[in-house]
Amino acid sequence: MSKMNTNEKPQIVVTGPDSSGTTAWLFTSLSIRLAGGVPVRVTPSKFDHSLEYDGYVIGGGSDIHPENRTQSPLPKVNRSIWLKIKESLMYPMEFLSRFTKGNFDKARDDMEIAFIDYAIENDKPILGICRGHQLLNAALGGSMYTSTLPLLKDKPRIRSPFPRKDVIYVKDDSLIAEIAGDDPIHVNAIHSQAVAEPADELEITAKEKAGLNQVLESANSDKVLGVQWHPEYLVYMKTHRNIFRWLVEEARNENLK
Repeated sequence: MSKMNTNEKPQIVVTGPDSSGTTAWLFTSLSIRLAGGVPVRVTPSKFDHSLEYDGYVIGGGSDIHPENRTQSPLPKVNRSIWLKIKESLMYPMEFLSRFTKGNFDKARDDMEIAFIDYAIENDKPILGICRGHQLLNAALGGSMYTSTLPLLKDKPRIRSPFPRKDVIYVKDDSLIAEIAGDDPIHVNAIHSQAVAEPADELEITAKEKAGLNQVLESANSDKVLGVQWHPEYLVYMKTHRNIFRWLVEEARNENLK
């Protein structure tokens, strides 16, 4: 892709599945357009192995295939029936998730890993969202927890597209602090898995109050960011619009060099 002039808008890839994912695509594409970019949807069936774009969003969705991740051991915890009832009443999404099985999309994994490798190697801006945040870490050698329930112990698991969690910084002068401003950041939660140990070239810069890792950044670059929540569904909040504004501005600045 040739360098853009000052009037051109950055082309931002948004990855997703072949089936479903329409809601996430609509909200992500809106967030990118509001930030001044042009979203380009790429799914496994439409992937032509072209990797050169101005920026990348690795989106949420199905679980990462076991061949593409390293699993960290989980503690054995007995969660009471009353806690499960409380979760179901407070967060209907958690109740409904009990009737669905996790599925895999290896073709999507492989496509997204190709985008991740290309972005890192060429110092292009990349944003991982939820599953994409986990895959970003897994692709670079980090590990993950395949369930958050044992980590939460006697705390209910929050599942909501609305901002029901607080995320706090654990590192000074982080990229997420520069983008989002003062903590805590009010975020949503749709995930059931989480990043465990970060890859060597990544670092954890924010956690939720229950201790789960929420933000990954590169230790060597200001163009890599992973967030465990879904900022696209919080487009009505400036903090989360700023995440997409960061991505688009980095893409624009890189191409004007």
